[in-house]
Amino acid sequence: MKKTNAIKFLAGCSFLFMTVFSSCKKDKDEDPTPVSTTGSLMFHLHTMADSNEVEAYGDTLIMSDGRQITVSTSQLYISNIKLIKTDGTVVDGPSATIIMKQGVEEYDLGSAPVGNYKSIRFDVGLSDAANSSTPSSSDAILYQPSMWFGASAQPDGFVFVNFEGTIATTATATGTDFIPFVYKIGTTPNRVTITMPDENFSISPDQQSAIHMSADYAKLFTGIQLNGAGNLNITTAAQNSSGLAAQIMANISDLFEYE
Repeated sequence: MKKTNAIKFLAGCSFLFMTVFSSCKKDKDEDPTPVSTTGSLMFHLHTMADSNEVEAYGDTLIMSDGRQITVSTSQLYISNIKLIKTDGTVVDGPSATIIMKQGVEEYDLGSAPVGNYKSIRFDVGLSDAANSSTPSSSDAILYQPSMWFGASAQPDGFVFVNFEGTIATTATATGTDFIPFVYKIGTTPNRVTITMPDENFSISPDQQSAIHMSADYAKLFTGIQLNGAGNLNITTAAQNSSGLAAQIMANISDLFEYE
């Protein structure tokens, strides 16, 4: 009798163990997979001169007023990216700093928080810390001699916007009297914050979202008398405190638009 009871007890324990184990395994299998809180963001950017896309340096382009222009350099820095939620809350975007160059359209910015957004904000220029740094030759973003005022990045800091080429300067916007221009805008006071108009977009878990924009460098000429002596050259950090530089800096605010 004792032997029989012992067998029944063991069998009961075995059944209980299997039931508990089965129940635990089932609960574990039914646990939801954690949802990622981040996706990624990219900029798709086009380089424009008025209504013309700058497809190759040196091409002669005709702007909407008939004025002709050639572009030999068109590039700028973008940093300090912020995302604006639909309720107006501002959150940190990707931490990337990029240099926009003609011929390069896609810029992978990196990780960004999942959410629904109505706008994006960013700086044309560099942070104070980056602007005062001395880049090594392995730094693909900051080691850009074309974005320095001299033979090195310091002591004058970096160029934030570099736009160069030739342009017809006649008052009537006709003719082919091409005159060289160089606009190198930089120094910390000339960093410009851009807040794009509202246009809803979302960032989904583990997915990449793209924001499509163009930069119209010809807008840098707004309000500038092109045939005026000295109005076509800003090449030094000292010249960035001039009235001409202030006008160009104000024009940077209108440089970008959605595609």
